Amino acid sequence: MRLKMVFELKKPELDIEYRKVFLSLLKNGFKQASEEVFNTFYGDGTPMKPFTFGVFLNNPEFDGNLIHLKSNEITLNFSTFDSKLGIYFYNSLVQKKIRFAPYPLPNDNEMTVKRIIHLREKPVKSNEAVFKTLSPFLVRVHNKEENTDKYLTKHDESFVSQLEENIRAMVEILLGKKEHVEFMPVILNDPFPVRHYGVPVNANTGIFKLTGNPEILDFIYKVGIGSRRSEGFGLLEMV
Repeated sequence: MRLKMVFELKKPELDIEYRKVFLSLLKNGFKQASEEVFNTFYGDGTPMKPFTFGVFLNNPEFDGNLIHLKSNEITLNFSTFDSKLGIYFYNSLVQKKIRFAPYPLPNDNEMTVKRIIHLREKPVKSNEAVFKTLSPFLVRVHNKEENTDKYLTKHDESFVSQLEENIRAMVEILLGKKEHVEFMPVILNDPFPVRHYGVPVNANTGIFKLTGNPEILDFIYKVGIGSRRSEGFGLLEMV
């Protein structure tokens, strides 16, 4: 299930760490819709979540901790393979107390939901599919002993193998299936740092091909790719 939400800003600007704001919006939406759903994903522990989202900014200009926009409109695209979860989130946003209420933002700004559109998806029917990133994706290597993270880019030798391992783990945790998906870059752009919760992380964008079970490729299309998908990374579009 894929939703497109258009918001109107009071001022055409956002904090450099705007993903935190939309993550807060999602969490608030789940809580409004169902305490049970909220507690499942945001209660004890940090379970892997079956959704992703990406934010489209109109001609952004970066100025220190602020992003200046050419328009007061911004768009959030939300995607999940769990239709019930998508319906919970949709229903929370169309409630009057959410639909017409300004959502507070840093720097005396606010945003209001203007439109919510249910987008059509393209089912994956082949064992190969080409995707384009709609939000940057992260390839994370976690060191359990030191509790540290390293984020890989196309310049790292283990970039592809680690991404494939991340995909394997995601599929096993969320679907309970052991599947291998092959990643092949088509056009990967130069990586760039993204500040997320005060830490710069290496982000990747571009076009790539995935090869594997069509059911699994369709699943990845709907839940995204890479790490921190539920925090605004890894949203995909099929080419």
